[in-house]
Amino acid sequence: MKSQLTKTNKNKAYLLALSLVLTACGDSANGDKSARGKGKKPEKATPVELTVPQIGTAASYFVTTATLEPSSDAKINARTSGVARQILREEGDDVQEGELLLLLEDDDQRLRLKQAEQNLASAEREFRRLSKMKKAGVVSPTEWEAANNAFLSAEVELELAQLALSYTRIVAPITGRVVWREVDLGAHVTSGELLFRVMAINPLLVRVQVPANRIGQVAKGQPVELRVDSVEKPLDGTVGLVSPIVDPTTGTIKVTLTIDDYPPQVRPGDFTEIRMITDKREQALLLPSVAIIEERGQHYLFVEQASKAVRKKIEIGYVLGEQTEVISGIEAGEKVVSKGQRNLNDGNLLQIIDAQEPSPQQAKQSKTPATAGSDT
Repeated sequence: MKSQLTKTNKNKAYLLALSLVLTACGDSANGDKSARGKGKKPEKATPVELTVPQIGTAASYFVTTATLEPSSDAKINARTSGVARQILREEGDDVQEGELLLLLEDDDQRLRLKQAEQNLASAEREFRRLSKMKKAGVVSPTEWEAANNAFLSAEVELELAQLALSYTRIVAPITGRVVWREVDLGAHVTSGELLFRVMAINPLLVRVQVPANRIGQVAKGQPVELRVDSVEKPLDGTVGLVSPIVDPTTGTIKVTLTIDDYPPQVRPGDFTEIRMITDKREQALLLPSVAIIEERGQHYLFVEQASKAVRKKIEIGYVLGEQTEVISGIEAGEKVVSKGQRNLNDGNLLQIIDAQEPSPQQAKQSKTPATAGSDT
């Protein structure tokens, strides 16, 4: 009996000890949870830079390539046969219209001219003599008419002789630069043979074919930017002519550009890139292109509101290089995340590093910023 009581007491003591241990463990666990709750870390802010849209001109550009051409290209061919006696101008020489380039031997032409002058003088004397006799009634009308015809024919023969002599003097038909000399001194040339090539190079021309659906606002007098490999700075051109018709084969319109001022190293035949404005919109919202995110054909950006990121869907317009036109989705005064937006989600806390807000003076200047545009 005594042993049974002892055993029962031991069991009670064991259960009491186990209860105390479990209670202690429970308190310890609850204490750890409480400690973890009190030590919860706050949301980490994402560092970003902000900017605001500028107001400016958004433009659509048509970009193409072409070659520079002279405003006139004259190929000078011989109009008579003869031997090249004297070459007066060389390739690279600037010449004026009517300036002498080449002399051919002209002995035969001079003799024929002298003969024609003598024949004309003789025919004129006979015509005058018979005219006096006709007034006196001592010569028949037939004889007078024959003398008159001979006089007129002699005048024509003289003019033909003068013309033949002029063909031995090769002159520049236009003001420009000699770009090609085909004839050599002492060489015998024949009628129709190429002798010189003279180009009018001021102004230079560029002819481009613009698709009819891109012609937009292209008009005579419009400025155009051109780039030539041999020159660092772009050249300034002007729209000189816009064809009034559409080429039915290509669906394009011919536009002729003129370049009045250019460095000496620019020459006809140079390859050039042309950037021509075909459309533009004033008072457009312009943003740095890096601020805009494209996903599956849609465009988004983040704006800052109460130090948090707000994702907005936008519609963009013309794009060129570092600037993009925003048509809808934001207002002019909103602060747009321009750096750090790739790591953002909607509602993230923001740490603003550099808010690029324009001063009143900058805001005033931003009404005419660098143009944004679209290339084709």
